[in-house]
Amino acid sequence: MRSPYTLQNPPPDEPPSEVLVPSLWRVQARWWKRHTPALDQQGAKHPVCGHCAQSWPCHSWACWDGQLGQAVHQSPTPAPDADEARVSAASPAAAYGDALAAGLSRS
Repeated sequence: MRSPYTLQNPPPDEPPSEVLVPSLWRVQARWWKRHTPALDQQGAKHPVCGHCAQSWPCHSWACWDGQLGQAVHQSPTPAPDADEARVSAASPAAAYGDALAAGLSRS
């Protein structure tokens, strides 16, 4: 699940009130920010990650973005049964695909 955050509107260091695990949010937001293009790369047609130097959005950024997206879209409701959880769990590949699609639509 994509997060609502962009390079122009990055995730805040402090978690939103609906986040269930604030300490985890801080780690996820820090790594999301690390895996963004360097300032001189942000306007480039094919930017690279400032941390791992892979084509951006890199796999790590997509994973962190997906985790932030899940954190802000969670609510304290009863957990689904095991079958529902298995079906609805987003894979890193799906998160990467969402990130790529979002990146392409922004250019």
